Amino acid sequence: MKLLDLIKQVNEKNLTKDQLEEYRDDMANLFAQMQFELAEVKKAKAIYFIENKLESDKATERAWQATKKGLREIELSHYSKGTEKMLSSLKARLYQVY
Repeated sequence: MKLLDLIKQVNEKNLTKDQLEEYRDDMANLFAQMQFELAEVKKAKAIYFIENKLESDKATERAWQATKKGLREIELSHYSKGTEKMLSSLKARLYQVY
């Protein structure tokens, strides 16, 4: 399941306990996948910084961000933060059901 589809489904107000548990598990799985991919991107970033050192770290960071993997790092970083908040919300909603 894709993250944006999952977010739409989670935003439904009248979900059952079973649905909440399933969405929590799906979202946790997606979060883990994003973290694994982000780790790979950060490894590529480390190599990029060594091979493409510019006059400053800030300049090198900006050049990295303009690459395909740099853009993916930005996406994954923000998607992960949003997913973490959604997971927290799901856990709170489940707690209310119990």
